[in-house]
Amino acid sequence: MRLFEFTKDFGKSYNGQFSKYCFMKMPRQSILLSLILVISQSVIAQEIQFTSGEKQVSLVELYTSQGCSSCPPADTWLSELKNEPGLWTEFVPVAFHVSYWDYLGWKDRFSKKEHSSRQRLHKNQGHVKVVYTPGFFLNGKEWKKRFRLGVPTFGNEVPGIISATLDEQNLKVRYSPSQNITQTTLNVAILGFGYQSPIKSGENSNRVLNEDFVLLSHLKKAGANNSWEIELPKKVSPMAERYGLAIWVSQGGDLTPLQATGGWLPKNYFR
Repeated sequence: MRLFEFTKDFGKSYNGQFSKYCFMKMPRQSILLSLILVISQSVIAQEIQFTSGEKQVSLVELYTSQGCSSCPPADTWLSELKNEPGLWTEFVPVAFHVSYWDYLGWKDRFSKKEHSSRQRLHKNQGHVKVVYTPGFFLNGKEWKKRFRLGVPTFGNEVPGIISATLDEQNLKVRYSPSQNITQTTLNVAILGFGYQSPIKSGENSNRVLNEDFVLLSHLKKAGANNSWEIELPKKVSPMAERYGLAIWVSQGGDLTPLQATGGWLPKNYFR
């Protein structure tokens, strides 16, 4: 446990001279109090809070592939959202790299069959008629507007509040809906930022793709009382310059999000 390691190292600082000096110059009660204060501050600093507010935070899904020649402009637009003031408080973007174009001559290092299956499930649930890339979904509905025109217009729904606390790998989430909703599903996504991917073959051959909001890990958990506790992975790959956490809640097996939130993780979280 990190706290145990901290106190152990604290006592052995400077080859034992530091702890010896402290015990010689300070009363035992003062030493214990100092240790408690330092440890308490360390625990508090490790906790990260995420909250959505009452107004709906929109989930922006992009289905993309490094093997798709039409996708880089969409990837670029999504990357630009990280500089928008409404990030995490008004909208949460997630880039799902699909696997069904991997046969075209280039294997996307971020692609997963689960991402392709999720896009097909959107089709099965009537959210889109055809599966394609780049494919956008805004709050579970196909979004075909010209993404080059800037941030999309979001609604004014008030679906309730998501509040979450992250303590090291332990994430506790609570959803307080504005209406009586049961059988909700928690989605937790770890996102990677700052990737530069040299493409050596396929439709994007000889290009370097700049990619952000890349989905690295997607955890799902059903809940009957709108409350969850879940463990984040200790490692993700490939390593990113920075990481973010996206959290959203849906009802049952429907992919349409009810509410979302998110935020940045400490830069050294996975190092």
